[in-house]
Amino acid sequence: MNSSPAPFEGDISAGTGSIRLVQLRLTLALIAMAFLPVAVGAPLASTALDGQRAVDQLRAERDSSTVATALSGRIQQLDQAVARAAADTAVADYATGLRSALPGARSTLAGLSASGANDVLTVSLLDPRGRQLVRIVSGDPTRPNPTLVDPVVGAALDLRVGEVATDTVRSAPDGSALVAIATPVFAASNPGVPVGIVRVDLSLSRILAVAASRMDGAGTSLLVDTSGETLASASRAGTGPAGANPAVGVTPIGATQLSSTGATTESGATIAVTAAVPDRPGWQIRVVAPARFSPPPVGLILMLGAIVLLLISLIVLMARQVVRPAEELEASRTRLRDLYEMARVDSLRDALTGLGNHRAFQEEFDRRLDNARTSGASLSLVLLDLDDFKTVNDEGGHAAGDEALARFARTIRGILRPVDLAFRVGGDEFALLLAGADENRAEVTARRLLASSLDVPAGRPAACPLSFSAGVSSCPTLGTERRHLLAQADAALAWAKRHGRTTIDVFDPERHSELAATSSVADLSSAIGRVVADQLLRPVFQPIVDLRSGRVIGYEGLIRPLPASGFGDPSTMFAAAEAAGRTFELDRACLEAVVGAATVLTSDAMLTLNLSPRTLESDLFSTGVLVATVRRAGLDPSRIVIEITEREQIEEMERLRRNVASCRAAGFRLAADDVGAGNAGLRLLSQVQFDIVKIDLSLVQGGAIHEAALSVVGALQDLARRWGATVIAEGIETPEQLRVVRELDIGAGQGYLLGRPGSAEDLMTLEMTAVDLEALLGRDDWLHRLARGVPGLAAPASLG
Repeated sequence: MNSSPAPFEGDISAGTGSIRLVQLRLTLALIAMAFLPVAVGAPLASTALDGQRAVDQLRAERDSSTVATALSGRIQQLDQAVARAAADTAVADYATGLRSALPGARSTLAGLSASGANDVLTVSLLDPRGRQLVRIVSGDPTRPNPTLVDPVVGAALDLRVGEVATDTVRSAPDGSALVAIATPVFAASNPGVPVGIVRVDLSLSRILAVAASRMDGAGTSLLVDTSGETLASASRAGTGPAGANPAVGVTPIGATQLSSTGATTESGATIAVTAAVPDRPGWQIRVVAPARFSPPPVGLILMLGAIVLLLISLIVLMARQVVRPAEELEASRTRLRDLYEMARVDSLRDALTGLGNHRAFQEEFDRRLDNARTSGASLSLVLLDLDDFKTVNDEGGHAAGDEALARFARTIRGILRPVDLAFRVGGDEFALLLAGADENRAEVTARRLLASSLDVPAGRPAACPLSFSAGVSSCPTLGTERRHLLAQADAALAWAKRHGRTTIDVFDPERHSELAATSSVADLSSAIGRVVADQLLRPVFQPIVDLRSGRVIGYEGLIRPLPASGFGDPSTMFAAAEAAGRTFELDRACLEAVVGAATVLTSDAMLTLNLSPRTLESDLFSTGVLVATVRRAGLDPSRIVIEITEREQIEEMERLRRNVASCRAAGFRLAADDVGAGNAGLRLLSQVQFDIVKIDLSLVQGGAIHEAALSVVGALQDLARRWGATVIAEGIETPEQLRVVRELDIGAGQGYLLGRPGSAEDLMTLEMTAVDLEALLGRDDWLHRLARGVPGLAAPASLG
């Protein structure tokens, strides 16, 4: 894990750099003193030679450019002549099969051969398949070859009128260089399809010889390609006027050539200059010319070299004596830096899991967040908290807990990519930094990790699966500030804990509230205190309906935060209270608000009140205070049902059981709320006996579709019957769900289809009129029949 260096580490690095700088400066100064005689004498000796060298260099550059231009110009002339021959009517007619055009075609091709002087070796007319139709050698017609396998023929077929293809350079039997050029022949009646090819073999060696005759001085002209292979060569001795024929050298293709910067031969020093051939990519003219200066005597060079070597040896010895203490100090600092780095790495690693610790998380989060803001890339933060980890420690001891944490860390390393990082930031809390991942990809990664952690390791049947809840936030989609991202992920984690655990939740401003996601614990505590003190709560009631008669048999008292509270929804408000440790105070304020508004409801309807397990297991909870609050509102405890949900981890089960028993003794009934939402209610059902079991809306909504959900609902109903408990189905939102719930013989239900939450005054009419269940089911039947296209079907009056 990279991070900025600590102050001590920076001092070590700075000291090491200073020592190396002093050593480098001292060595350079001593070496400069050794080369002082050479530095003074060399300019004097070279001044006399530089003038002549410059003249020779300029002449060689001019000669190479002259030869390259002449060579290119001559080949361009031949290209144009070949193109003109291909455009001749007789050549095109003969290529199309008109045999009477043969004399004219031969005459045109013979003229092409003659125009090339000694440059053109062979002129051929071929058909598109490569077979020779006419062949001219040295100006005279000869018998054509039956076939000719030639790459330049295929290249010419892809050209347009006037374009010329050039073949690769080949070696003739005498070793000279040959090159073939070809152009397509088109018939006047069909200018789009070539009917033949005019092909000419050229002698590069002869062309180069003519071009080399234009050199001003003596030297050798070499035609080379990009790989350094020689294609042809020509030499000029320097006697006679410019333009005299030089000697043509036969050089095998591929021979090793001189360096482009110069060389020394037996006759003395030479200058080699290279120039590109215009319009011929890959061809270069290299002129190697003699330099007209004499090298210094060998004895003088050897003596000067010996003096320099002696001075360098003495200076190196002196330098080592001077810098040895500095080297020893540098070695000591290096060892200290290595030890410090080892200690620093250990301080950033969690010893139990091998993951980064909380300090490493803070440093790496800052570094990666800066990189993400600079580059615009995505960075996702995932906060994980193991579910019921206290149970693992209580049942198996701390050794089992440590083994479970180490196993979970191995699972994390097996899921994450190399670019992702994982940290243990608390006892059973972990954090993931996912580079280049948005919130959707981060959620997928977290779900893969959850699935892997729930699997029992192979060969370890005794090892229990590990469940966790997680919250996800992402930069830049959800925020760019460090504290906001942390608060958002923590708010989403708290939401996941409250809503069943064993789940992953992505931060949503509408569900998690900006106040809870961007505020510190102190700010959240202050906000909850303001809600309690100013009673910024609005009680609403949702009817509970008998699913046989449609009669309203009770209400669930719910709370909505007022806009002035700063909370967008109840879940966010309770999550903030949980984070601030003020759940008990908020529950008491909500209880007083609900029972105070319930006085207008009918005296025989039951009223269900939600209490957090955190409140019931608190040592501040008092059944007497609860009874007094209810009676002060004019309500009888026998009408009150206390709803308990296990969306929060229960830490003091025994105290909770004692307080629940005390509430039942005082006349209150108990309801297990949200049974089926993740793990919610499942542990409570095994620890506490309830009077009412409220099945979570997720099972009811899935029951209309999934057979497995129906089986779970049926099993819960059987359990409740053995207890003598009532079953209430929550979240009935469609007629089809109502039909399924009634078929399961569930006696009561609530949901938006049966009645939305409202004030007590708004619900008085519903109490008197009841709910027309058959009309709701008839509405569903009418909609299905309408979808099937039953003619003459009118909408029921209840739909109005």
